[in-house]
Amino acid sequence: MSDTIAAGAPTTSGVVRVLLAITAPRTRMHIRRLLASASGIDVIGHAASASQANGLLQRGDVDFIIVEAAEDTGFVRDVLDSARNAGVEVAVLTDDSRLSSQSLTPRVHVLRPPPDITTVLPQSPFCQSLLAAVLSKARVARRPPAGAAMRPRTLRTGLPELIAIGSSTGGPQALPLVLGPLRKRIRQPIVITQHMPAAFTKLLAEHLERSTSFPTVQAADGMPLVPGRIHIAPGGRHLLFSRMDNDVVCVLDDGPPENFCKPAVDPMLRSVTALFGSRAIAVILTGMGHDGLAGCRSLVAAGGTVLAQDEATSVVWGMPGAVAQAGLCESVLPLNSLAERIVALAGASS
Repeated sequence: MSDTIAAGAPTTSGVVRVLLAITAPRTRMHIRRLLASASGIDVIGHAASASQANGLLQRGDVDFIIVEAAEDTGFVRDVLDSARNAGVEVAVLTDDSRLSSQSLTPRVHVLRPPPDITTVLPQSPFCQSLLAAVLSKARVARRPPAGAAMRPRTLRTGLPELIAIGSSTGGPQALPLVLGPLRKRIRQPIVITQHMPAAFTKLLAEHLERSTSFPTVQAADGMPLVPGRIHIAPGGRHLLFSRMDNDVVCVLDDGPPENFCKPAVDPMLRSVTALFGSRAIAVILTGMGHDGLAGCRSLVAAGGTVLAQDEATSVVWGMPGAVAQAGLCESVLPLNSLAERIVALAGASS
């Protein structure tokens, strides 16, 4: 398909119609090639200006927009406004933290591009995240095979001392819906690994504090875990833990990526298992891949409890689906039911 300013007729059901609002021609052509590596995506054209994007949106032929303009944040904001008015989802390719902070909304996926997008390969983490964001519109989550085991696990006696959450694609939007109802109802520290670049994890912490009223921090080396506080793994470091006198403190690990991610959920859960064992709850939310599966196996073997988000409410049922199909979950629940189950397991009293 030539790189022209055009919009096509509505495509068949299940195909996501994508508009490219990308000003650099080489970047636009490479993104088009990356999208061509996946089925279920139809690039209907591109818009070189915000007014062109708005015109195509008003025709109703667009399901998803990818927007990037390295030196023109006004263009990006105008396209975001048009997409918001049209109710269309957007992936913003930016390393501008100001745009990222404003874009943390359910219909906006923020992806930090590599220095040169034109060198990115289809198997790269950036491309996989972009494809997951686009395909989430069609809910092309992997379904469990017939007869997949989801054997409930019973919580061991005694109250948990820690709640650990792992998330990826769709996580920034899912986390407030799980955490908000927990405020003033649980006393345990909460630790989170969200697959996210270093420039954005501090913004995520600020976003969660605003949206949930929980005290929320980006974890730092030697920082003690505080009851009733959220601690988020910083981008580019795995979040581990160690005992120091009477405290459990954060340890930021600069080891290699795991499951193509850094931070990754598996190393966090291994550390949680080593220190807390049966006295920990792991919650696996929406995300691509299987990060967290090995860590949940270890936690369950030590007597801990695993909860997972269900397929219907997940943007991508990769991570939660992996632990559910492995039979590791005490419960597999819709996003809006997870908080009540956490409260029940954590034993908080009013």
